[in-house]
Formats: sequence, C-alpha cells, structure tokens
Amino acid sequence: MLPERLCSGLETVGMKQAHCTLKFQPHWTFSPEVLALHPARVVVPFDGQPHKTVQFRGCKVIRLHVGGFLEEERGRIMPPTLTIGGPCYYNEEDKKNFKIMMRTRQQSLLMRLVPNGELDWPDYRAFETCPRCCVRAKPGSDCRYWLLFQPLVQNSDSWQGMGIRMVCRLFCADCFESMTDENHVEAIVQGEKSFRDVPLLDVVESQGPITWLRDGSMSANSFYDGVCMNAYTLYSAWEQSGTWQALLDNFIDEYQKMTQKSEQLAGCVKFLGESNRPSASTFWEMDQIPTKEGRRCDGPNCPNVHGNRMAPVPGKKKGKKIRLNQCTGCFETMYCSEMCQHAAWPDHKEQCKKAQRKRKEEEEKTKELQRLENEAKMEAAFASFVPDSIAPQGGGARKKKGKKGGGKKKKGKK
Repeated sequence: MLPERLCSGLETVGMKQAHCTLKFQPHWTFSPEVLALHPARVVVPFDGQPHKTVQFRGCKVIRLHVGGFLEEERGRIMPPTLTIGGPCYYNEEDKKNFKIMMRTRQQSLLMRLVPNGELDWPDYRAFETCPRCCVRAKPGSDCRYWLLFQPLVQNSDSWQGMGIRMVCRLFCADCFESMTDENHVEAIVQGEKSFRDVPLLDVVESQGPITWLRDGSMSANSFYDGVCMNAYTLYSAWEQSGTWQALLDNFIDEYQKMTQKSEQLAGCVKFLGESNRPSASTFWEMDQIPTKEGRRCDGPNCPNVHGNRMAPVPGKKKGKKIRLNQCTGCFETMYCSEMCQHAAWPDHKEQCKKAQRKRKEEEEKTKELQRLENEAKMEAAFASFVPDSIAPQGGGARKKKGKKGGGKKKKGKK
C-alpha cells in the first residue's frame, strides 16, 4: 500500500494498492527521453460515441522519467513517467470539457452520462492540481501552464488484473521549468552530421513537443503556430491524430514487461526503480538551432540573457533560470517578463502591428492559392466524369441476353 505521506489525497484505493501516486516529491529528478512511436492503426475511443479507427502515422515525443528516490521510497512507488504535451493556457471552457472527460461513476449519474469506464479514476481535480506544488490551476487567468500526460495504474477486485488509464496533468510554469531547466535533449539539426545537446525547454518551445506538429500534411497550423493553445485544444490534437492512444498502448506494453521482471513479495509488486527504465530509443530532429540561446531581453535597459541565472533568493542555492518569451504579435522580439514587454511597447508598437499586417496578408494569399488549387482539382474531376445517361450503351449485352432468353425466330419459307 502506498504510504499516506506520498499521496495527494486524490488517489483511489486501487491506485494506492498499485503504488501509483499523483504527488511528486520536491527531491525527485527528471531525465528526458526521446521516444519513437511507430505507425499503426489505433482505435480511438470517443466518450458516448462509437469508437473510431485512425491510421496513426508515427512520430517522436519527449517524455520524462522520474528518479532520485529516497531509500525508503524505493520499491514502494511505481516510477512515474510523464509525456510532454506542450505549453498551454487554461480557461472556463477547458474546465467544462475536462470536468466531463475526467468524471467518476457517481458524477456520471449526476450528469446523466454513461459511466466513463468500469473503474473509478481521479476526477478533474487531479488535472487541475499541479503534481509538484499541489496548487490548483485557476481558469481564465493569464498564467501559462504545461500540459503533461501521466499513465495511472490501479488494482481491481472486480477485474482480473490491473486497470490502466492515461490522464492529463497541468504543471505550473514555474514548477515545470524549474524541474527541467537543467535537462538537455540529444538532437541533430537538419544539414548537420553531428549531434548536439540542446536545452529541453528550447527544443519544445521552438518546434513543438511532437514531430507531427510541424508537418504540413497534418494541417499543423490548425493545432500549433508558435503560440500557446488552450489546454483542451492541445489535448484534442493528440487524441484526434491517434498519438494519445498509441502512447497509451506503448505504456501498456512496457508495463507488462516491467511487471514480468519485477519481484513479487507478499502479493505486492516491488518495483526495481529508475534503473529499469528503457534507454533512449532515438534522437530529436530539428529544422534549425533554437534562436534564444545567448539572446538578450529586448526590454529597455534590461541586462537579462536567456539561459543565465538570476541571483538566488534567500534560502535557495541557485537563482531562477532566465527564459525569454516571444512577442505573440510579431514573433520577432523577446522579453524576460511582462514588465519589460510593457516598457518596450511604446517603441515596439508600430513594428509589431506592421509585422502582424504582413503575416495576415501572407495567410490570405496562402488561403487564396489553396482555394484556387482545390477548384482546379474539382474541375479536373468533373471533366473526367461521364454520366451513365450519355455513356456508350454497347448493345452487345442485350443481344446476348436475347439469344440466351430464347427469343422468337422468324418464320421462313419451307
């Protein structure tokens, strides 16, 4: 049974029996891994609707393995894994959707909906609560969050075996960035032959947390355009592409292999810890080197440089790492804080609006070209289509039918 001090208070009894926790301890460490998900046909379940089969085209994702367990924690916690979904905002509409998606059986009855599975799992509060600091996210605020996916496991008395489900988790931006600011990803830049270690956050923020987001054939612009999406929109992008289900299927396979290698003591699974986690399967591919490294804040008279650290606050060994964020209007200037952005706005206003107008004109041209291309395809399709009413009749078939049917013979002279 999972010790109470390691629980968040939202775990089910079955999760505690399976040593699965929603609360992440401050001393835990995180190591990134690039995981390749292979193409496959996956069945995507839709709440209250028929399941849909999707041709998942394969992709690479970044997930985090948790380590740094204390001696007393080893063997008593199922080592969690987190897959990075991406940065996002959280609004009231997101809360409404996640409240429906992550509901208990009792809540399903109150909502007059079909129960969401045979087992009870944590409700939407597990999504809103940051696993690191346990602070609930507030919808509608300007705060930025990070969406991550965590697989959960629980024992079941009614089922033979274990119940497995993957849920969404919201991390505070400060919590996520502080626990990953030292992490690097092995990446290869297009046109180069050697690998380089790139800061994890720079990789995710510059090109997205999943490779198909920058693939034009997936209509990536509808999901990712360099700006944070809302939480539920980001989740929907993963689900509709089949990546969500492919990721869950991958975890189920890994979990079965892990439990086969684990030791059975007193009817409980003794997990062997982070040394048992699979090694990195591949590397991350990048179109270009992130442009933030070594860049100075564009705020007036601001000396902050991306990647450097601020002076530590009393009681802390090291200061917060400086991170620059792009202006969401022009995507050209970068600032370390809202204060710097507001201070620079009077001088930056004209340049920003000019860049927005130019980008809007380019988008309209692209849409017009796409429209003309679609019209040309439709015209070509109509031109090659011949209706049955004017198609050659070819009377041979009827003649054969007449002969076969034994038609009347003409009377001849004897």
